Amino acid sequence: MKDIPYSELKQDERAYEIMLLRDQYDNTFTDIAKEFEISVTRVTQMYHKLKFKQIRLYINHIAVVLGHESTSQVRKVYNDAYECYQDRRYACAYLEKRYNDILIEYRDGETGMPTQFIKNMPPFKPKLSEKTIARVIEMREVEKASFVTIAKELRMTQAKAKRTYEWFYHKQVLELIKTLEEKAESEEEKHAIWDYYFRRYHTSKKRYDMLTKG
Repeated sequence: MKDIPYSELKQDERAYEIMLLRDQYDNTFTDIAKEFEISVTRVTQMYHKLKFKQIRLYINHIAVVLGHESTSQVRKVYNDAYECYQDRRYACAYLEKRYNDILIEYRDGETGMPTQFIKNMPPFKPKLSEKTIARVIEMREVEKASFVTIAKELRMTQAKAKRTYEWFYHKQVLELIKTLEEKAESEEEKHAIWDYYFRRYHTSKKRYDMLTKG
């Protein structure tokens, strides 16, 4: 396993500057797009592509320093962090927090995520309790709370709040479709059921409503 210098991340200078504006100054993709005079879609793509590369470099370097034969152990740490936060910035920041000394030396003067960002991160919770999940649903359905409000009260990221809500209904959808499949008289009818509910983009909640309200 070969160690790759962090400087490789800066080969695309514009993408690197976009990443710094987003990570260091919390600029929106819209604001960055205006500054660079390119589309928001393009800015978003460039950011995520480079962020993914940064994470790969981190994982590879940490594994090398720790003497692992592969990146699998460190990648599991990252995957668990992503499952917790559902946001690449937070999962990356978790690596920087956990392997602080290793990554500071690796960056050789380049900045990581801001100290305040890491300090304010929600606690690491690999798996939510049923009580917490139920509270997410209650706040969204009964109290009509935004995902920002839910995240703040339950100490999770906004992305995690949304993912928890959607995953709850996704499981309900699968159970309801399974029931419909059991009543189907042919494979063609089963395929038609899946096609009807999944051929277009809908949120899991929307599919659930389609299945339960007709």
